Amino acid sequence: MVPMVTLAKFAAQTVAGMGASKIVTDIIRNNVVVTTTAQRVFVGAGSFVLGSMVFEQSVNHIDRMVNEAVASFKQAKEETETEK
Repeated sequence: MVPMVTLAKFAAQTVAGMGASKIVTDIIRNNVVVTTTAQRVFVGAGSFVLGSMVFEQSVNHIDRMVNEAVASFKQAKEETETEK
């Protein structure tokens, strides 16, 4: 894959993943009442797990979208070249 596309994909994956993870963390922080230390530990662990799962899914989604766009571009370019 073209280095510029790889860099753009990495940037998009990082921003999307961190943004999605932040949203999950904020939802948990604003909607979960923690009254004991054990609950704080459990909620923190759960928040980490959910955030990392959402991060992973968003990265996979961006990866798939970019790969499909690159494939479509290559196919269109090949079709254009064969028409000449």
